[in-house]
Amino acid sequence: MNNKILYIVWYTYARRAETVSRELQAKLVFIYEPRLRTFWLNPLRYLVQCWKTWRLLEQERPAFVIVQSPPIFAPLAVALWCKLRGRKQVSYILDCHPSTFYNRRWRWAFPLLRWLAHNAVVSLLCNEDAQKYLAQWQANYIFLPDGLPDLSSYSNEVPVQSGKSIAVISAFAHDEPAGTIFKAARLTPDVTFYVTGDTAGMTSELLASKPENIVLTGFLRGSTYNGLLHNVRGIMILATMITTLSCGAFEALSLAKPSIVSDLPEQRRWFSDGFLLVENTPEDIAQAVEILLNEHAAYVKKAEILRAKYIAARQPKLEKLLSLLVSHAVNSLPE
Repeated sequence: MNNKILYIVWYTYARRAETVSRELQAKLVFIYEPRLRTFWLNPLRYLVQCWKTWRLLEQERPAFVIVQSPPIFAPLAVALWCKLRGRKQVSYILDCHPSTFYNRRWRWAFPLLRWLAHNAVVSLLCNEDAQKYLAQWQANYIFLPDGLPDLSSYSNEVPVQSGKSIAVISAFAHDEPAGTIFKAARLTPDVTFYVTGDTAGMTSELLASKPENIVLTGFLRGSTYNGLLHNVRGIMILATMITTLSCGAFEALSLAKPSIVSDLPEQRRWFSDGFLLVENTPEDIAQAVEILLNEHAAYVKKAEILRAKYIAARQPKLEKLLSLLVSHAVNSLPE
């Protein structure tokens, strides 16, 4: 019986995909053409990535394909291959990033998404609110929040000052209150904030407003990124989109590192017992920073308890997915 699982993501990196693929012993492949990343060249990029996906599937011939959405064209390519090439023994699973449902750019694709969900073995959701769409479509789904990544391998390439230090996990995206964080830093001048993310995403106005106690690390990868999270006293992950369930929060939870997150419904549901939840205002953020640093030992213990609770709450959902894969594989055996 062929149990090979292939996990396809049309992007350069995805922490969730890395974690889930490890749990399922799946082969993870990132397919992305950055040279074609412009508005006018996007159609060509999608065509090239479709061709590379098809070629990969032909080479690997997996039993299951997990494919991340968006873009909608990735699962469409996989679904077409499964139908034309894989016969009945090959099935696909949708792993739906929140932007699948909440980014206006992909709202036009809902009819296609509904068809894909109906034909998938199951759709994986990483935030609870999205369950309403799959329930309305009467499609099979599992709410599987992100697993805790393995951050044990780390280096000390980013020098972190001893004392009061906070790592701010950022990508300078439109749904991050970067300007508000800069204002909060001015209210806590004795704290050093290490802000990650490619500075190319910063506006000139934001860059000009940077206070002295903000250190821009640039985009960090692998052990360098892990090292920053290990060496700071606390971590901050802020967002403005109401449906956000931040990947960075799970990284912080993996380390049981005292953390500050935005008080949003999904975040509140999972992190209220161990993290500091804040309104996205300079005053509230600055106050939380002071509390985290002054009561650091207490928040380490809270984070450790929260981590254990989270792992226990998530495990049945992972086991449900594993059981479904085994059952589907057995039922697909030729008679």
